[in-house]
Amino acid sequence: MPKKSKKNYYFTSVHEQAIVEYCSTESREQREKLYINYIQPAFSEMVDKIIYTYKFTNIPNIDVLKDDCKVWLTTILSKYDPNRGSKAFSYFSVITKHWFIHQLKKNSTKIKREVAYEEIVKENQHEKLVYNDETYIVERQKAEFWYH
Repeated sequence: MPKKSKKNYYFTSVHEQAIVEYCSTESREQREKLYINYIQPAFSEMVDKIIYTYKFTNIPNIDVLKDDCKVWLTTILSKYDPNRGSKAFSYFSVITKHWFIHQLKKNSTKIKREVAYEEIVKENQHEKLVYNDETYIVERQKAEFWYH
């Protein structure tokens, strides 16, 4: 009889309850304990999983963006409303995915807009140096012939 694999879930009902308690309390000490012990490790693991699941690993500065995303999740943590019917994991994973999609779009438009000045100059010089007109070649050969 095969053994059941014990999965190590990083976002459980304990973490869900910690987020609900975090949103319902005004006590700074209580919020700090909940965040450090339960919420921060879950957010950290969730962000890493979403990055690898949706292949956001090719975004430039992904390590910095991971930290920025975790900070963003912390700032909107109190906006979660459990009465709306969604689980905290679903809510924050969708927000995380959309945050990285936005970063990807922002980086791709920035790359398209940036063109090095040196490249523009090289292209213009190339256009002036290369002249593909056969009449020029014929005229040039005649001129050189009569010159010599």
